[in-house]
Amino acid sequence: MTRTFFVFARNTRLNVSVDVGHYKARTRPTLAQDQRLAWLRELLTGSSESLPYRVAGILLLLYAQPLVRVAALRADAITIDPTTGQTSIGFGGRPVPVPAPFAGLLLDHLKTRPNLRTSVAESPWLFPGTRAGHHLHPNTIMDRLRSLGIQLTGARNRALDDLVTQMPAPLVADALGYSYQAVFKHAASAGENWARYASLKRQP
Repeated sequence: MTRTFFVFARNTRLNVSVDVGHYKARTRPTLAQDQRLAWLRELLTGSSESLPYRVAGILLLLYAQPLVRVAALRADAITIDPTTGQTSIGFGGRPVPVPAPFAGLLLDHLKTRPNLRTSVAESPWLFPGTRAGHHLHPNTIMDRLRSLGIQLTGARNRALDDLVTQMPAPLVADALGYSYQAVFKHAASAGENWARYASLKRQP
């Protein structure tokens, strides 16, 4: 699991230009992998949104996390190994590594979370809301990311499709908080969609 995310970070280095594609599956919304990587680079390095929404979007695009779950993440889901300095994040199962440069962005957000003054005690939420004791509403995050042009369901589907081609489906389910049934469906769909995409690319 650790190696997979570091390989992903290496393969999506920031100095590589991306030619954005527009392939869509017939049966469900999805993004082309190039389009997903383009959005990841934009949210990592661009200025199209404020830091909290950039972090939320990356959690969607990198870890296939539904935004309802992203909004409800607690700040203590983020941990730093005192020996190695490795940043990890937990989605209900075993914590998964956070690759650079996203690790730095995530820690910056953790230190500068907005709306912390809405409560006397420090908010436990990674995305505090404007109401004391509440996290940010998922619809607020969804609206902000949609306004950028990100297709939310397609982004999550593509992220899961990619992850299940890199590691066994049960490991993906355990690490990211999905049911085995849902992840195995994505594993089957990913194989079918990539085969169809490859055939389209071969056509003159």
